[in-house]
Amino acid sequence: MSKRHEAPARYPIRAASRLTGIGIDTLRAWERRYGAVTPTRDDRGRMYTEVDVARLRLLNGAVEQGHSIGRLAALSDDQLRDLCAAAGGVTAPAVDASRRTPLDTTALLTALREYDAVGIDQELSRLAAVLRPLDLLQNVLMPVLTKVGDDWHSRRTRIAHEHLMSATMRNLLGAFLRLYARREASVRLLFATPAGERHEIATLGAAMLAASAGLGVSYLGADLPAREIVDSVEPAGAQVLVLGLTTAAADKTRERELKTIVRELPPSVELWAGGRGAERHASIIRPRGLIVADYNAYQQELLRIGGRTA
Repeated sequence: MSKRHEAPARYPIRAASRLTGIGIDTLRAWERRYGAVTPTRDDRGRMYTEVDVARLRLLNGAVEQGHSIGRLAALSDDQLRDLCAAAGGVTAPAVDASRRTPLDTTALLTALREYDAVGIDQELSRLAAVLRPLDLLQNVLMPVLTKVGDDWHSRRTRIAHEHLMSATMRNLLGAFLRLYARREASVRLLFATPAGERHEIATLGAAMLAASAGLGVSYLGADLPAREIVDSVEPAGAQVLVLGLTTAAADKTRERELKTIVRELPPSVELWAGGRGAERHASIIRPRGLIVADYNAYQQELLRIGGRTA
């Protein structure tokens, strides 16, 4: 049977504006005056591909750093990425991950302390424009969440700060999921956190990485009963179930839930588990599935099942 080719995603101008943070009038001006991108047209007007959206995010990031759109429009995406990375202090991808210099997130944390939701969103969007998805997760989102959590435990910030940052990150990662979404894919993954696991950003980030690698993704969210997770695998057409386990503390209810998933998951479906709690429950998970140590190891598994480097 021949495989039906999947049509590339296309976005109207309002959607492209929301995904890139560029105003509609500015988008039109960049296209008309500088040929920054060349969207197609249909009966709904301008339509942008995901390649167009990715380029516009790079352009917007460089403009916010003070560069002229007239100069930027002639550059390739790789040149734009290098330009933004150099200006933002981002270590080149060729450098060993263990030696990377942490990104400066002072502006982001300052906006958080001031409850500046717009400032948080703008700073995250700027970083997302110049970083690969994996670097965004490893060097920005996860370290910032960890710091915010540590500050809350030491009473330097309030729980409201953690909620505000999490909500903004959730919106950003959700936008990426929509950007990379594929209705058809040869391999599909289902993402969830079991009952009692309410922190979802790391799992949502893993879903975003899989989608950006060209794989099919169904994201169920946090705190789901084991039976709901297992019963969703077949209708979703998933070949892999990915569980996020952020809580390392012992919990008999969570153990029962994990045992149910391990016992009831169809044999043909791979089970991957990540997060601080995964190793805690290794005796339950490992006989049936894989514990993914970090995002680097996770990306290698994505490549193994047919993904591409994002």
